[in-house]
Amino acid sequence: MRNLQLLKRVAVWEGLDIPEAVCIAVTVDSGIAFVATVTEIVALKSQTGELVSKVSIPVDAQTGGESTPVSLEYVFDQHAVCLITRDGKFLLWQYEMNAELEDVGEVTNGVTAVSWSPDFELVIVTTGDKRLLMMTSEFDIITETTLIPDQQGEDSNVAVGWGGRFIYTWSRECIFQARSEAVDGLQHSLSWKPSGSLIASVQSMQHAGSQQIVFFEKNGLRHGQFTIPSVSEKDLFVKQIMWNQDSTILMLHIDEYDGISKLDVSYIQLWTVNNYHWYLKQSLRFDSGVATARWDPENAHALYVATRGGQLVTYIWSWTTDHTRGAAAQDQSLVAVIDGSNILVTPMRLMLVPPPMAASTLVCPSPVNRVAFGPCPGSNDMIAYLSTGKMALFYSNDEGCTSEVSSDPQDEFKHIWKEPVLKGILDIKFFPEVKAVRATDLRHMLWVSKENIIMVAQGKSFSASVLLLGTIKLEESRIDFEGSVEMSSVILSLAFNQDTKNVAVELDDGTVLKYVPASKALTPWVNTQGRAVSFPSPCTQIALTCVGSEEVVLGLTERFRFFVHGIEIASNCTSFGVHNDFLLLTTLSHTLRCLPKSTKHTDLPKLSAEKTHPFDESCRRVERGSRIVTVVGDCTKVVLQMPRGNLETIHPRALLTSSLKKLMDGNNILEAFMTIRRHRINMNLLYDHNPKRFLERVDDFIKTINKQSYLNVFLTDLIEEDVTKTMYSASYSQEQKPHTSAQTQKVSKVDKICDAFLAAFQRLGVNQYIQSVLTAYARKTVPELEKALQLVWSLHGQEENSAEAALNYLLFVIDVNTLYDVALGTYNFDLVMMVAQKSQKDPKEYIPFLNQLRRLEENYRYYTIDKHLKKYSKALGHISKCGDEHFEECVGLVSEHNLHRQALLLYKPGSAQFKRLAILYGDYLWTKNRHEEAGIEYIKAEEWHQALEAFRRACDWQQVFCMAYRQDYSKSQLYELAVKVAGDLKSRQKYEDASTVLIDYAEDHEEAIVALVEGSHWKKALRQIHRFKRLDLIDTHLLPALKDSLEHHTVMLSSQRELFERYQDRLLVVRALKEKAAADLLESAATDYNDAEADLISDATSVTGASLPSTHSSRSTVFTKGTGSARTRRKAENKKWSLKEGSINEEFALVDALAKIIKAVDGLKEDINVLLKMLVQFNYDESAQDLQGYYNELLQMFQSAIPEIWVYSRNSSISGMSLGPNSTANAVAQALQKGHTLQSEEEQLDPVLLVPPTLDKDVHWKLHIATASDQNR
Repeated sequence: MRNLQLLKRVAVWEGLDIPEAVCIAVTVDSGIAFVATVTEIVALKSQTGELVSKVSIPVDAQTGGESTPVSLEYVFDQHAVCLITRDGKFLLWQYEMNAELEDVGEVTNGVTAVSWSPDFELVIVTTGDKRLLMMTSEFDIITETTLIPDQQGEDSNVAVGWGGRFIYTWSRECIFQARSEAVDGLQHSLSWKPSGSLIASVQSMQHAGSQQIVFFEKNGLRHGQFTIPSVSEKDLFVKQIMWNQDSTILMLHIDEYDGISKLDVSYIQLWTVNNYHWYLKQSLRFDSGVATARWDPENAHALYVATRGGQLVTYIWSWTTDHTRGAAAQDQSLVAVIDGSNILVTPMRLMLVPPPMAASTLVCPSPVNRVAFGPCPGSNDMIAYLSTGKMALFYSNDEGCTSEVSSDPQDEFKHIWKEPVLKGILDIKFFPEVKAVRATDLRHMLWVSKENIIMVAQGKSFSASVLLLGTIKLEESRIDFEGSVEMSSVILSLAFNQDTKNVAVELDDGTVLKYVPASKALTPWVNTQGRAVSFPSPCTQIALTCVGSEEVVLGLTERFRFFVHGIEIASNCTSFGVHNDFLLLTTLSHTLRCLPKSTKHTDLPKLSAEKTHPFDESCRRVERGSRIVTVVGDCTKVVLQMPRGNLETIHPRALLTSSLKKLMDGNNILEAFMTIRRHRINMNLLYDHNPKRFLERVDDFIKTINKQSYLNVFLTDLIEEDVTKTMYSASYSQEQKPHTSAQTQKVSKVDKICDAFLAAFQRLGVNQYIQSVLTAYARKTVPELEKALQLVWSLHGQEENSAEAALNYLLFVIDVNTLYDVALGTYNFDLVMMVAQKSQKDPKEYIPFLNQLRRLEENYRYYTIDKHLKKYSKALGHISKCGDEHFEECVGLVSEHNLHRQALLLYKPGSAQFKRLAILYGDYLWTKNRHEEAGIEYIKAEEWHQALEAFRRACDWQQVFCMAYRQDYSKSQLYELAVKVAGDLKSRQKYEDASTVLIDYAEDHEEAIVALVEGSHWKKALRQIHRFKRLDLIDTHLLPALKDSLEHHTVMLSSQRELFERYQDRLLVVRALKEKAAADLLESAATDYNDAEADLISDATSVTGASLPSTHSSRSTVFTKGTGSARTRRKAENKKWSLKEGSINEEFALVDALAKIIKAVDGLKEDINVLLKMLVQFNYDESAQDLQGYYNELLQMFQSAIPEIWVYSRNSSISGMSLGPNSTANAVAQALQKGHTLQSEEEQLDPVLLVPPTLDKDVHWKLHIATASDQNR
């Protein structure tokens, strides 16, 4: 679908008196062209015409006449020009030293043809005596053989034919391979495709009066052909055929003949192939004739033509796709393909026609070289620049167009578009202001308004250009070029913005200018920062569009670099397209990128081969080698062409979601729904896009869709998740959605929508939406199938078969066995029979079962049905109404299915049944070790002894003695009970409660005080000692316990300090080892880095903005992987925090252990405060001072150590290697090779390393009276 556009045309030798050229050669690097005539070789600069040097060719020594050149090539290795003449001379010219021609060899019998290999290592020569010579580039003969072998070649095929000429092929080793079949009329021209697949030649068809280009495989088999169209009434002769460097273009040099006399006119034609069809893309007419032509050996799209009139013309083409933008609905997104005098046009908005076919073929009187489409609103109009220097104008809205509806009343097909109609052929006229310009020498073409077009021509100098503004005068059948702007540089590309009416002019140095046709003003293009816009490299394709709020220039180079306003966005872009909301790029990594135009062009993300978001819809894979043909600007359609030529239409998700958001915001419900359905977008987007608005307009939604099957599809696809936060989160990440309250979020989304639909159906009439109502009932999180069946049953007696149809649909949605159980649960046996008849159940089974149920008492029948359906709670309600004779069955149901709480609610408190069930519940709770709750149930059952035992097990001593008094315990019984309960309490470290029980119920004051002393409740113990006048217990119990507590705290604090210092020292060692390992890694990276790794890193970083992802991260905002059982998690956590020396997380474990020590010691402040007071009170002042001093010293040590232990902030890294400004490519490569990972900061730092423990300063634990004198100072 691509055409060739002429980027640059430079003609030199204008007016110079030089004889007719025979051969052309071009240097690869300096742009110097060498032209050989029969008398001399001239070296000149191809872009300026400046003469570099020249040298005369010696005459033929035998005849004394001129030596006709056969081959002229620039041999790069020797920095010399090699000339081979027909008389057999091999001559070298060192043009840089202005030397004479050096004779390096000679073939005695003369030379008839010469060909150099593409790598210039070998040269093949055919001689006058029909010999074939293979030589090196230094002209040493490798092989010599006969030109016409008489033996069979290695790859020859057996063929039988009558006469004709042949094509012979040899291998690179000069081994004869094959001879083609006999071909009548085969001409002398021959060209082997550089890719090696085909050999092209010319066949004269005498009987048809035409000529064909025929192709052969290297084994001699015929491989297609095409006929050269007639471009003149004269006879045509193909003098030369030649492939370009990348084998994409075949050049034909054709001369006009009048019988046997050569005429002055010549043609250069450029042909391309796609889908096995050959297209004539360019046809150039030379009135002075063409002497010779050749392709540039380096630039595949550069062609040099030497005319017989003394000109050397350089042409540079590039590929382009001619299409309309498709920005408005009336724009049909036309794509035009040039094929000689035909223009193949297809409206991509409406249809996709695979090439070489097209929706319409527009015929012109002569070959077409360029096409342009009209500006809006006539964007479907087209103008074509012909090879004769005329214009063909096509209008799409002409009155003579084909009618939209076929005239045949039997024909139901309709024309869905109006093809453009030829309006006229226009001559080109130049006014005096435009000098020295010929109509056939124009290039570039923009149709900028209804009356005006812009074209470019070469200026007065070789490096100058003229920007021409022409006026279309249809009535006079001409275009007048009245205005021009002369520029000192070559204009490389033009682009037009339909919205702003501005033209971007790109010069060959990458500079971008702005031209306003209305005012004819030409100024440098300046961005919003006041800087001139230019491309770092010249771009062969440019376009204009708005990105953000600024009009920007887009450019794509031949080397796949894509720029936006001079900023490189991608270094691997193969094609681009402009959508109303996006920029679309295809890349060498076979992806299609969609970049939003709402972003500032300076903030556009740089391309990466990897997706940056788990649900990134801006990037999608495409077939290898795909290119963008056109993008329908206001739609979601993108047309791609594959390398083999076929077309494919895709609808990128980014374009779809953007379009859907506009449709939903504009309340275009039906179009949005059909788009979602057509492209398989998740239906939940209709609701999740704006939940509040959707629920407010449910009635409108139903009435607009107005088709039950569509409503059913929507309801069936409902899921709980918000798709704008999961699968389409990339399209909604920067948008602020309406806030949803926490209470609203608890309500099921599916239930909320189904309830809204059911309410709307009630308002609109249920009978119109029976199937949708049934679907809404069935789709709720807890399906309301009973209501659905009741609706089906209510249809009986209304319309014929309506109930049966509704039931059939419900059975389509719900399994019939499930529906049978639901019907049975309605206790409506007629409904059950109705459903059962649709199932595979045996009537011999379910009919007796139903009959048996009919005979039962009503409540017992309901109980039996519910129990059968395993609705045990509901069955319990029915069995409780069946009387005392079924109570044991009720007890069995409660025990079997743990329905104790429900059962107690069904009976009156205090009744025998209630007490029986309460005991049953208490026994159940006892088995579950819920003794306190079991005691409560025993109380309800008035089982006081069982309640007492349950409360005793629960250590609820208050309830225990309540139950004891309820049973009228004697004093001795209370004493025994109190001793037992106090023992239980002390075993559970509840010394204060034990003391209370012993005082209140056992009246044992000494044991009560001992309990308080054992629990270190010093003040309470002292209070009870004085209360009961037992001062003797101070010496016997209190003081010894104080001494033990002092010793315990002293030993514990000492051990904690020792452990803390050991862990802290080890932590310093671990961190020092890590720093050394990191330094060794960087050092080894600098010394061991080799060239192969450098190439690897260079390739890895060639994609702009590429990054290395973490290999350890499995985090996701939408998905959480299960972590196994609690025991497994604890085991993994203990393994992670291992203090074993050398373990991978030893630093984590050490810091965690230090934090636990600090927290444990800091938590002793209140206990130590009370202990210090008691010690001082009983004259242990020195011990109190020592304890307080040691504890204070330990806390101060912790406080000073915290900054040394917790050294990391949230922006620091602890891994051996991380990405950042201080990391190098060498270090990254070495880290990856050694197994290190590059992680994000959030993944590298554990919270235990970030958050240090804090000492509680609110607890005042110190005693002034226990402060030593040195501490006071």
